[in-house]
Amino acid sequence: MKVPHDKFCVLPWISLEASPIGTVRPCCLSRNEIVDEHGTKFGLGETSIQTIRQSQHMQELRKSFLQGQQTPDCERCWNEERAGRTSKRMHTLDRLKHVVDTEQWTDQPEPLMFLDLKLGNICNLKCRICGSWSSSTYAAEEIKYQQEKKNNFHYVMMKLGRWPREEQRFWQDLESNLESLRYLEFTGGEPFMIQEHFDLLAKLVDRGLAANIDIHYNTNGTMYPVGAEALWKNFRHVEIAFSIDDVSERFEYQRAGADWTAVNGHVELFRQMRARNKNITLQVCTTVNVFNVMYLEDVAAWIDQQDFDFVYWNMLHDAPQFCIANLPAKAKEITQARLRSGRFSVKHDTEIQRIIDFMNQGTSTDGSDLRRSVYEVDQRRGQNLNQVAPEFAFAIDYDFL
Repeated sequence: MKVPHDKFCVLPWISLEASPIGTVRPCCLSRNEIVDEHGTKFGLGETSIQTIRQSQHMQELRKSFLQGQQTPDCERCWNEERAGRTSKRMHTLDRLKHVVDTEQWTDQPEPLMFLDLKLGNICNLKCRICGSWSSSTYAAEEIKYQQEKKNNFHYVMMKLGRWPREEQRFWQDLESNLESLRYLEFTGGEPFMIQEHFDLLAKLVDRGLAANIDIHYNTNGTMYPVGAEALWKNFRHVEIAFSIDDVSERFEYQRAGADWTAVNGHVELFRQMRARNKNITLQVCTTVNVFNVMYLEDVAAWIDQQDFDFVYWNMLHDAPQFCIANLPAKAKEITQARLRSGRFSVKHDTEIQRIIDFMNQGTSTDGSDLRRSVYEVDQRRGQNLNQVAPEFAFAIDYDFL
């Protein structure tokens, strides 16, 4: 693949991300959803994929990249690159270099090769860093505590999260784009709970297209999908990434509904599946956020025992109160000292330093929004941050007992 310059991103030409509520972005890190000429967000099932890709919004984004501009929509990648990290933009250029052969770039889309499908918000967990947007279980908890049960934000998210089962036009529209697909990404919700995605894979196998396609999953590790192996063996490559942000009691505190012992058992079952299938690889994706950043030494030690094929330290950007760049100054100072004194294997050293740099480049807050958010969830779940993560509680002055 020949690109115009070293700040180029291929995603606006070949990719779309379907959000859990059916809106669309160029990729999962874009700040803004794609809108029409009136500023109205496109919805899958209401507007064709081709219309969205040829929209003025997307043409302007492509033009900005051709002109070498660092568009604000892509600020999250630029921030990570400034901290010395490998951004999604850079990962994608490397990952798709073998399938994209374009040399002449215009403001018009190339064939659709990359689909990031969040097929609704069905999920069995209610993670601290998540929300109603991505988890039906989280939405149900929020609705329970709302005075107005209907028409509040969480109720609306629960309803919109049903779009893959209600917008059959999307699946019909997708039919015309299957031939060009080379990379599918399934996140969530929890993708192993979403039958429609297995139906799509079966269709690709039946049409003889599977051997051309790589699949990437992000799963919370609470499920082992019996029967999926028979589908996956037909694809070029299947990468299963486990979202593991902490260990033991802290893991269960941060990901309410999960069982740490059960998750470890599932990881072992997937290792056995990998041994049977040369096209399957395993990854761990640790989302670095305020709850786990002080404990990355423990996370890294667990990772080192698992024999993953790839380790990805993902930076949380939303919600802002959970982003480490926005931690109070006191918490940043304590966290930096813990990370610098931690015993990490050599393979993690560089990334840990980049995490410190990313944290320090942000503007510190007073932590009030963070404390309030933690307290509200602690109250409704009968939990207490002081008991589970006392060092972190001290660092943010969490004194709600």
